Amino acid sequence: MIGFLLATLGLLGGWGKITVRQFELSAAADIRSQLTGENVFVDVKTLLTGVIDGPQGDVRRGTITARHFSTPGLPLYTEPWRSQRGILRHLRLELDDFYLGNLRIDSLRADIPDCRYDYPLALRKRIIRLSRSGVGTGRVVLRAEDLEAFILKKFREIKSARVTLENDKVTVEGDGEFVLLRTRFLVIAKLASPDGYTLQLEHARIFFDDRPADELSGQTLLKALNPVVDLRADLKLYDAIQIEGVDIANGKLKAWGKTKIPTLPNSIKP
Repeated sequence: MIGFLLATLGLLGGWGKITVRQFELSAAADIRSQLTGENVFVDVKTLLTGVIDGPQGDVRRGTITARHFSTPGLPLYTEPWRSQRGILRHLRLELDDFYLGNLRIDSLRADIPDCRYDYPLALRKRIIRLSRSGVGTGRVVLRAEDLEAFILKKFREIKSARVTLENDKVTVEGDGEFVLLRTRFLVIAKLASPDGYTLQLEHARIFFDDRPADELSGQTLLKALNPVVDLRADLKLYDAIQIEGVDIANGKLKAWGKTKIPTLPNSIKP
């Protein structure tokens, strides 16, 4: 995705006869081709630094807007061994109504400064590779019904579930089979990120068949459910997002923190 965005950004020095908007439309079409969904929408906007036919490869801002799509994991990476001559001063992501793995995301916003890309490679082969990412800020919004659907897909022990997000607490009520325990359960807890990469139930009150759970049974349930969401294992985000805060109200979970484009993992290098 980043590669196609940057094709609209820094290459104008080599392709001066093509308008900025033509590049933006081409980039949007290429991004769209990597995403799945019947009603995928993608738009790309750029703001250059200097004249259109200048050779500097310096871009003030690039914005990707997308919605109604699915992707199995993060499609953006940096390759730090490449040239850092190309400059992308501000990358903004505005994503709505999309699936990341099995989790539907209501919205995601990210602002990432100080990015670099391999400008010589771009001029020579019209191939874009990010070589550096700054650290910015981002926020993500989840709805209760989407977290509920995700829990049912992730945890085999949970046979039915209803999730409520209100008053800074998450409530999970349903039926489950936990080791030797088969029961109707109710969990009322805080949802926090102790490590920045997982969302976990904390300070939980637990009930089995309308009675307070004993300590051992309650810990068994928490061990089965935590972490509720693992950004690395479940969503393949690696270290793209480091959660710093969580807010729960009005049927939605809002999480925010540091954001960057992570380095290409060895496991998926070509």
